[in-house]
Amino acid sequence: MTVATCTNQGADARMVVLRYVDEIRKYVWFHTDARSAKVLQLEAFPNATLLFWDQKQKIQLRLIVETRLHTDDYVADDQWNELPVSSRKMYLSELRPGTEQEIPYPGYPEELQNRLPDKEESEAGRSNFAVIECRVLEMDYLHLSREGQTRARFQYEPTLKLVWLAP
Repeated sequence: MTVATCTNQGADARMVVLRYVDEIRKYVWFHTDARSAKVLQLEAFPNATLLFWDQKQKIQLRLIVETRLHTDDYVADDQWNELPVSSRKMYLSELRPGTEQEIPYPGYPEELQNRLPDKEESEAGRSNFAVIECRVLEMDYLHLSREGQTRARFQYEPTLKLVWLAP
């Protein structure tokens, strides 16, 4: 999944891992380092765009979302507790994401180079962990096909509205 955020200079986009989907309520969630630039961007400009591409089905989705940051609440606690230590390892970095380095940096302490932390060690990363909750306001659906393309916009708020669009 690609998430595009707003900045004072324009837009910024990066790949993230989709973690959870609630199809009924129209919510999606992803995790990030709480110290990352995207967190600051989403705090300043809480609306974002999520992009998906399904190569097999030839479907592109663009979701307009309103985000909410979770760091010190039950949402973040619940999702942190479900993370395996292999994923928690990446939140143990002493450095803020994007910090310039003279040599390549793996994103975790050197003593964890060839091993996973145990559960107790991994708890040190909890303060760097953030959950981004995305409430889907609108979805643009595009199906690519040689036989003809299909495009539609689903508006979810304030009421459900479907509009067919020219591809």
